[in-house]
Amino acid sequence: MITAIAAAVLALLQPEPETERTGRVEPFPGIVVDYDAKAVEVSGFVPIDAHQESTPDVMLELIAEAHGVRDFEALIRLNAEARQVHAALLLLGLEPGSPGYIEVVGADEPLKRVDPTGPELSVRFRYEKEGKTVIENPATWIKNSETGELFSERNPRFYFGGSSMRTFAGEEWYMARAEGTVVGLCTFGTELGGTETVGCTPVLSPHSDMGDPVWFAVNDRIPKFGTEMTLVLTAVEKKPESPVSDSDAE
Repeated sequence: MITAIAAAVLALLQPEPETERTGRVEPFPGIVVDYDAKAVEVSGFVPIDAHQESTPDVMLELIAEAHGVRDFEALIRLNAEARQVHAALLLLGLEPGSPGYIEVVGADEPLKRVDPTGPELSVRFRYEKEGKTVIENPATWIKNSETGELFSERNPRFYFGGSSMRTFAGEEWYMARAEGTVVGLCTFGTELGGTETVGCTPVLSPHSDMGDPVWFAVNDRIPKFGTEMTLVLTAVEKKPESPVSDSDAE
């Protein structure tokens, strides 16, 4: 279904396939595809309140959420559907890999963690701060609840895995729609299928009893509840491999 949506939009946006796509287009409300920057921009807002004195600790399990399913534990709530974000990435010419997942092998055995695959993406937030437009790394807005370690210190990487499809009561569901998981911090997928449109490594469990850190908002870095922001997903260009010389091979 998602591929069909993207194909239909492509047909409208580019009647001549030979012509290289340039500029900016808005294939869906709240989503802009920037062909020159090779980026997808999705409007949204801050769905959590990290500035309440009575409830200062905000636990996080996602970076970007859609559909209001998990907006209480995400840094941005998107004004778009998960499948539309997927389709917009397809319009950039990116092909999804596979979403990550976690499998519980046995009570006394370590978790089986499967990394997401696919095109690598840079994940950033753009918003107005003190009268200026700023672009920030959301991984610096998240900290380990016990050590204070910033999530950015783990050098997270993000991949367009594409989520999976499952059938419930005879209806096929794009799992990022069912779970609200557009850009992961934790990984909600199991061996039955991954759920994040854009998955994250390291693969972390959302369950506190699985031995992974519990992540909280860095309150002084989080904008006020309701602040408008834009999620910017930019394709990471692969660096060409350096040729191996005869002297290096020896």
